[in-house]
Amino acid sequence: MTRYRAATEADLPAICALGQVVNLLHHQAWPQIFAPASAIERDEQHWRQCVEGSGSVVFVAERVGTLVGFVTVAVIKESHSLLQPMQYARVGSICVLEAERGRGVGSELMECAEGWATAQGAIDVRLNVWAFNQSALALYKELGYEVRSLFLGKSLPQNVA
Repeated sequence: MTRYRAATEADLPAICALGQVVNLLHHQAWPQIFAPASAIERDEQHWRQCVEGSGSVVFVAERVGTLVGFVTVAVIKESHSLLQPMQYARVGSICVLEAERGRGVGSELMECAEGWATAQGAIDVRLNVWAFNQSALALYKELGYEVRSLFLGKSLPQNVA
């Protein structure tokens, strides 16, 4: 049975290790953008801010005492003059161990994030997904997410001095 809960500081080593899984996936697709795997301590401060930050939370999926997935979410207050003022949630990262995929873990983690966001007064959830990540795109579509914008990029030639 999988248990879902808010992460604590004690979960940081496991979150860092899972973070390497999601980072490797991105590095393999876009090595010019995403850093390669490294010692898990490299990213500890990043994940610590997600766990301990004001207005943010990390939910973890735990099976038999082992973390098998996590999702980060934060509340954002939109106040740009060109946009409708609102409070929304932004999902930053989600990771499920490959052996656990297809069992509903990602869906449950997103449900945790959405429930928390609603309790915080958010009226919308937003996230960014890279085009190569077809399994994530399929999950988000299944959960009712829709494409609202396309984020484009172009590599520029490097000046070699």
